Amino acid sequence: MAEYIRFVLTGATLALGLATAANAQPGHGRPMAAQPPALAIGVPAQQVQRYVLAAPDGGPEYRVSVWAPPEGQPPAAGYPVVYMLDGNAVFESLTRTTPALPQGASLQAVVVGIGYDDAERFNVTARSYDYTPPSPGADAPRGSPRDPDAQGWAKPGGGADRFLAVLQQRIQPLVERRYRIDADNRTLYGHSYGGLFALHVALSRPQAFQHYVAASPSIWWNGRFILQSLARPAPVPEPGVDVTVMAGEEAQGHEDRPDSPESVVRALGNIPHVQARLRVFPGLGHGEMLPASLAATLRDYVR
Repeated sequence: MAEYIRFVLTGATLALGLATAANAQPGHGRPMAAQPPALAIGVPAQQVQRYVLAAPDGGPEYRVSVWAPPEGQPPAAGYPVVYMLDGNAVFESLTRTTPALPQGASLQAVVVGIGYDDAERFNVTARSYDYTPPSPGADAPRGSPRDPDAQGWAKPGGGADRFLAVLQQRIQPLVERRYRIDADNRTLYGHSYGGLFALHVALSRPQAFQHYVAASPSIWWNGRFILQSLARPAPVPEPGVDVTVMAGEEAQGHEDRPDSPESVVRALGNIPHVQARLRVFPGLGHGEMLPASLAATLRDYVR
């Protein structure tokens, strides 16, 4: 198996060592859905570099998986970079999928998966905190009766601003010192709670990235708190940002609900300097949207 470099960042100290990836693969409670054949995209596992960063407050360590185009000269401005949440699951899908690209085409972007350094595909407790916005009642947020995985009370949340600080102050510098990155072409991608995080950042710190992809975002979380942020967004500086909401079967039959993907995209489109679009994957369930949406996001960088 591939080797990964371990960087443990705590305060001003930096410890560097090498470790094998014997326990690096996510857990497999059930198989992950395949990417749709028309969109399928993969990367060789041996080309993935992995870095491990300590959390600033003693929480779970972050595993940062990075793939960069292995051949050719980078563009003069550097490669676009796509930061993808739930990185363990993302790279499981990417490394298990044989690239299906047109003859002579290749993926021309640096792909960064941000997960947790454990054996799980999803660290449910950690992501529930990291990916959800600070809000009243975030320590005991209400779940959604329409979400079978969030009946009753959801896990404690509210750590999105803390996680954004980790992403901007630790993860981005780590990646962008080591790879040729175009600082004006950064994308943030997230699915489910990760999609909620992408919307939160777009609405509260829009200048953090130029492009946002929110796939099946958990708009329901904590009494639909994100809709309050949508009604009072932070100003978006020029030249603006674009936000893509991707949705599966949840986009069908609820167009007039305030928490529907259609309503959210309409509201985003009313914000000055925001270009918003909805991309629908008919018939795909919530879990199936992860591999479909990550493949669709990366397909935009195939040249």
